[in-house]
Amino acid sequence: MDNKTTVKTELIELGFYFQDEITAIGNISYTDSEINQVIRVEISLKGYPIIQPRIKLLEINGKEDLYRCIPKHWRHLDELVKSYTIESEFYICCLHNWSARSSNNGQFIYSRILSWLKSNVTEEWLKEEDLQGWRILPQNSGSTIYLSNEYIKEVEKAESKKLYKMEVNHHPFILNNSNKASSKKRGNLYPYGIINLEKFYAFFPSLSKKVEFHKLKNYILPKDFSTSTAFFVRIPRITKFKTTYQLIEYLRVNNLFNGIDTTYKNFVLFVMYKGDNNRTESAAFIMNSEAVKKNKSAVELTPLRIENIPERENAINLDVGLLGVGSLGSQVARILVEKDVSKIYLADYDRFSLENLGRHVLGSIHVGQAKSLALADFLSLLYLKEDIFVRFDDNEVAEESDILVVTVGDPQSYDRLAFDKFLNYQKPIIWAWTSPNNILQEIIITTRETGCLNCYYQKIQEDKKLMLLQSAALKEVDKQPSVEYDVCGNPHTSSMMDRLIFLATQIVSIVAYYNNNKRFKFDYVNYYWGMDDIIPTPLTGHLEKNESCFCLTDGES
Repeated sequence: MDNKTTVKTELIELGFYFQDEITAIGNISYTDSEINQVIRVEISLKGYPIIQPRIKLLEINGKEDLYRCIPKHWRHLDELVKSYTIESEFYICCLHNWSARSSNNGQFIYSRILSWLKSNVTEEWLKEEDLQGWRILPQNSGSTIYLSNEYIKEVEKAESKKLYKMEVNHHPFILNNSNKASSKKRGNLYPYGIINLEKFYAFFPSLSKKVEFHKLKNYILPKDFSTSTAFFVRIPRITKFKTTYQLIEYLRVNNLFNGIDTTYKNFVLFVMYKGDNNRTESAAFIMNSEAVKKNKSAVELTPLRIENIPERENAINLDVGLLGVGSLGSQVARILVEKDVSKIYLADYDRFSLENLGRHVLGSIHVGQAKSLALADFLSLLYLKEDIFVRFDDNEVAEESDILVVTVGDPQSYDRLAFDKFLNYQKPIIWAWTSPNNILQEIIITTRETGCLNCYYQKIQEDKKLMLLQSAALKEVDKQPSVEYDVCGNPHTSSMMDRLIFLATQIVSIVAYYNNNKRFKFDYVNYYWGMDDIIPTPLTGHLEKNESCFCLTDGES
């Protein structure tokens, strides 16, 4: 017999019957000295064994009105909200970490459901069964309300069991007749029943002090967005509920809908409460005002997803200055922002051109724009970050930064900075460049304790290991086409982006190490890539002051 036939035979032996080829229905009971709890479930074997069986709860002790009778302390039960609160379906979550093993048979499925029932009745969960799950109420909706962290903190501090108003901006509703609602008319004034709620709508609180939040709103919403009044309420910590119906009933019994304007036909409701394990959770809905006001048991609503910009601690608690945001520098900037750097300062006097396409974080929409300004705006919008700044003076960047990263592109620019502007600079500088086709990549770190860039140039001529590696790399460079020409005959250095991004990650890793340890593991690293290499050959070392160099090290004058 195949796996599915075996499972069906086992479930039938356990008292189930099959209403069709893949759907089994049966009872499972748990009994102790005081309690006899019987549930009726439907097990769908669609896609078994590759796909985890779906277990739908049908009855509890013969009662089918689950929306009302599910015990408020039950856990690991997902609700699928339909158009009305009394139509919700409930699915048992007990087949954790499912895989297509032969041991995951009918007996196994039955035992997992029984264990789930026992744990809910006794309120005693095994650690391996009590996995982190979804919030009490679902968010199975395409439409989304976006909330800033400042707004969520305000709700957390608000008086409980009190209804508050807030203005929200959102996409104009699309009506069931395919017409678009007027943005001049408040969204609340459209009857719930004529709004096509299968469409996507984004909702944003109208007022927020966060610049990144406004950027997101301006990006997602059209210029002719609509405005509605929404409401929020915080429920006391001791309040318990398990279903959407139970939550709405709690709000109605406590007269929390009485403050809603009688002219409204629909409204958005945001609710904050304490969920499983005393964890703060929230739910949001678009609701039919008529159903709520008439005190009907069947309330029409549509769940909304809730999203907010997560607050994370800075993984790199440094202010980093970037001089040069071309092919390499733009990748370094992107990764630093992804790593949640404290602040980043960008300086580059070049404009983004067609030649840069495919070799830069920026794209075709940025052609002709100043690289530093365009990159700051792009990363700010892409990651919703505020702490990305542009400076038009290298000295300003140097003064405001804790560490500098220099990727300016040509030897003359490096020398001008190293031997003029930053000859006696007191903070660390990471210098980085790469050969054509990224065959030889070099990172040099200069501090008060190390030699300077000229000392590194001297070391290349004197250190045998460096000489051998660089000699091999340069021979490889000579074998490959190293220049591309544009239509005007201008030369451009060939580059391999996967290797360039690798170099950017190494620079950021060095910055992160310095952030954590306040020192560096080495003063320079060379990476040599053969043309067919997947991983480069590294060579690291320390950079002492060369006796013939004019630079000053710490303690010398």
